[in-house]
Amino acid sequence: MDRSTALQLAADELEQRELRTSPIEIIDYVPTDPARRILTPPGTIMVFLGRAGEPMIDRIREAVLEGNGEDVRLSEEIQEIFRARETVSHYRAYRLLCEAESFATIRYGARTLATHIFPAPGADLVAIENPYNGGRLSPDELTLVEHLVPGARGGLAAVAVRHMPPLTDAERVAVEQVPDDQLEMNVTVRADCCDTWTGFAQQLAQITYATYHCMVAPLQEELSLPDDEIERLGPAASARKLLNRRRDLLGHNHP
Repeated sequence: MDRSTALQLAADELEQRELRTSPIEIIDYVPTDPARRILTPPGTIMVFLGRAGEPMIDRIREAVLEGNGEDVRLSEEIQEIFRARETVSHYRAYRLLCEAESFATIRYGARTLATHIFPAPGADLVAIENPYNGGRLSPDELTLVEHLVPGARGGLAAVAVRHMPPLTDAERVAVEQVPDDQLEMNVTVRADCCDTWTGFAQQLAQITYATYHCMVAPLQEELSLPDDEIERLGPAASARKLLNRRRDLLGHNHP
């Protein structure tokens, strides 16, 4: 099965499923030991997705909220889970998708951040890293859309971990002034990462490589915009430029 056929079949599978939507809680993260492991780098919102009832999502939420050092241990555990994964063929990925009782689309407002996402067999966790510029978000707009087999009893659960980027005073003022109807520009997809953010066929490669690399904070290159540039661009354009720089910093190529 080639890639285009797999993507078409995956799109067809969407039409056979029932839908269920729910908001994804966004919680703010301050690493307890950034020199070691972190759950997500600065300037990102990491959406963790697992099967409902499994403990990992609750463990992540508790580690972030309690700030007791468990985030370091949990980051190491998650890294080992992802390190053990292997890529699969397009046909095998399609079969896994069809066998999944539920798979997910992640949306912020009208923007799709990921689709055809589901926990792989043997590892009840998916992590979707989304570059973020530090601007305002409406908490009700980050949404989990489940695509369920008719009559399914199980489901999925998700939590979003937000790690604020460092901002200058001028940058902070600019992103806070982005209009309410344009807040989608404050978070985006890892578009550099082949097509894994919108196609299911390589999602296991995305999980293995992208999330493995993001468990350590990237070097903070110079991301700040000069004050005069912010004044010239205005809030919305400044927010877009900051987001593009954040995405570039987090970018990588698969081996």
